[in-house]
Amino acid sequence: MANSKRPTPNTRPAKKPPAGGARSAPPPPPPPPVKSKAPGYIAGGIAVVVIVAAIVAVAAGGGSDDPSGDASPVTTSAVPATSSDATAGPGAPGQPGEYQPVTVVGAALPRLEDPDDDPAIGETPPTLIGATFEGQPITIDPGTGRAQMIVFLAHWCPHCNREVPRLVEWYEGGGVPDDLDVIGVSTGADKSAPNWPPSEWIVDQNWPWPVMADSEDQDAAVAYGLPAYPYFVLIGSDGTVKYRATGELEIDELEQILADHLT
Repeated sequence: MANSKRPTPNTRPAKKPPAGGARSAPPPPPPPPVKSKAPGYIAGGIAVVVIVAAIVAVAAGGGSDDPSGDASPVTTSAVPATSSDATAGPGAPGQPGEYQPVTVVGAALPRLEDPDDDPAIGETPPTLIGATFEGQPITIDPGTGRAQMIVFLAHWCPHCNREVPRLVEWYEGGGVPDDLDVIGVSTGADKSAPNWPPSEWIVDQNWPWPVMADSEDQDAAVAYGLPAYPYFVLIGSDGTVKYRATGELEIDELEQILADHLT
C-alpha cells in the first residue's frame, strides 16, 4: 500500500507579528549641554575617540578566534553532512543541505495512475542534475547504457521505513543484479515530520547506494511523475522507462518485476 501524500511544495504561512503590533523603540534622550572650551570634556572626548578607533581596528582584523591574533584567511574543506553538519534549508551549490537544487533536462513523465496502463512506458525520462546531502554533484541520466532503478523515498513515510530495510537486505544478500544501478532520491522532506533530518535517517538505515536530495519544490519527484511513496522507476539500458510502481514491494515481487521488464 502506498502513502498517498502527493508531491507538493513545502509551503508554510508567514509568521504573524506579536499581539498588539510591533513596538517602536523609545525616542533617544536629549543630548547633554555642551560646554565649549572645557578641558575636562575635551580630554574625555579625546579618550572616547581613541577607544572607538581601537575597536574599529580590531573589527577590521577579520574576527578570528585564534588567540594568536593571526588574521590571515582561513581555508575550509567541505565536510559530509552528518547529524552535526546537516542544514535544514536549501543547499547552495556545493554546500551540504537537506534540500538541494535540481535541474530537469527533458520532458517530464506523466504522473503515474495505473502501472498496468502507463503511458510513460517506452518514453525517455528527463535527466536530473542535482547534488547529494553533502553537496556533491550527482546526475540521474537515462543515457548511461545501463539499467537503472530509481527509488524515491520520504523519511517520514511508514511504507518507506518498511521498504528500505528490505532493499538493504536484498543488497547485503547479493541479490542485486550486477548490471543494475540503484539510485535513491530523498524527496518530500519535512522538518516537522518524524526521522528528520533525512541525511541522518538514510545513514541510520544503512542505505548502500547513492542518494540525490530533492529540492523543496520536489522538482525531481514531479519530473518523474511520483504519485506516492515509495516510488520505483525502472529504466532500461536503452534509456527508456520499462516499468513504474508505487508502494511496498516484497523482494520476490521486485525480482519478478526486474525479470519481466529488464531482460
